[in-house]
Amino acid sequence: MVTAMSSTGGASNLKNKTERFLHEFFGKGEVFVRQLIQENERLRRELNSQDPASPNNPEIAPASVVEHLIVRVNELEQDLKTRGDDSSGYPLLNSRIEELETENYHLAAMYVACLQFHAGTSMADVLRTATEILLNFIGVGRFTIFMVDEERTALFPVVREGGDVEEVGELPLSGPEARLSPLFRDPRPWSRGDNAYTDERSILYLPMVNGERLMAIIRIESFLAQKSGFVDNDYSLLAMISEHAGIALDSAWHRAHSRDVPLTRLTVEQLVGA
Repeated sequence: MVTAMSSTGGASNLKNKTERFLHEFFGKGEVFVRQLIQENERLRRELNSQDPASPNNPEIAPASVVEHLIVRVNELEQDLKTRGDDSSGYPLLNSRIEELETENYHLAAMYVACLQFHAGTSMADVLRTATEILLNFIGVGRFTIFMVDEERTALFPVVREGGDVEEVGELPLSGPEARLSPLFRDPRPWSRGDNAYTDERSILYLPMVNGERLMAIIRIESFLAQKSGFVDNDYSLLAMISEHAGIALDSAWHRAHSRDVPLTRLTVEQLVGA
């Protein structure tokens, strides 16, 4: 029996992972700068101790000064964010800061989501990641993920968000009623500007493809209440799902149906043409 997958809670929440990634990334940058400054201070002290009479010896900036400057920079950044529109320069700067923060968050989300896809060891892992991206990053409230039955040339539902998966029937991929047959005959990852396969039940049918093999299709049906449509960043996330989720699903399928064999030099050399 096919059942819907849960997408709430759990340590694999992509939104939390992305926020942790950003915090660690920028935190490491500040730590690295502090370390460079402290090392520079140490080298200057050594230089002064070896030749204190030299007029070319630079003055040493104490670590406390560095700490004060960092604190002051943080205070100024906060001050810029909290100022009103009484100064003509600040609103534009605040707007630019918000744009950069949004772009950084989006890039981090792409990076973390891509890692999640390729770290998945099973089809369930890959489908769970796709579900989290649709919910947490794109704001899709109702959707169905169909996997491909290649022998029967049909789609069957495996994941349902916003409803009962048992209520969803199969979709044909061949025959006069198969509106999605072009996605099966000529599979390729979706990108912005492609023809949007849709109907009265959907906003978009998103293929999940590896090379020339269609693995699955996501029927995006409606957004969360607070969202009215796709924004620019959503399109790159949808394109990433279309390509990387398809690759990850195909890899998980082969992993599940391949026997575990040890690496050997002869086999590796044959595979890489060495």
